[in-house]
Amino acid sequence: MVETYNTIVARDIMTDNVISVRPDTPVDRVARLLAEHQITGMPVVDDEGRVIGIVSEYDVISKRGRTAADIMSRDVISVSEDTSAESVARLLSERRVRRVPVLREGQLVGIISRADLVRLFAITRWTCEDCGYFVRGFQRPEQCEACGSSRFVLDREPPGM
Repeated sequence: MVETYNTIVARDIMTDNVISVRPDTPVDRVARLLAEHQITGMPVVDDEGRVIGIVSEYDVISKRGRTAADIMSRDVISVSEDTSAESVARLLSERRVRRVPVLREGQLVGIISRADLVRLFAITRWTCEDCGYFVRGFQRPEQCEACGSSRFVLDREPPGM
């Protein structure tokens, strides 16, 4: 599949069917949701859909409390839908977090995990239109290392290729 982008942004890679909990969700329910959906963490949202925390496997096994609000991490790092994938990757790496909520006007619209970025990296390549040389990455290269061209297309290889 060939796409014409200069960069890949959060809306292109986010999971938009986000599993989330409310602050009053019991910790045992949080643990069941994490296990059932095979996820490592999820946002805690208020009545208006604003993210007020993140609850993770670590929180469940290492903190004491009865509800998600009791054990959640309150320092939430989030991004907008227009944040570049490269910026998201840098943020996850520098802040040492596993996931980041994606917000639109303060409302939760998606989530991106490190695993999402690894999957994207595995299937994405920028191919030089002139010589066919390709590089992997989240952002279009400025110049082809092989021929010097600045004409690239974004290819997404199906998994297993």
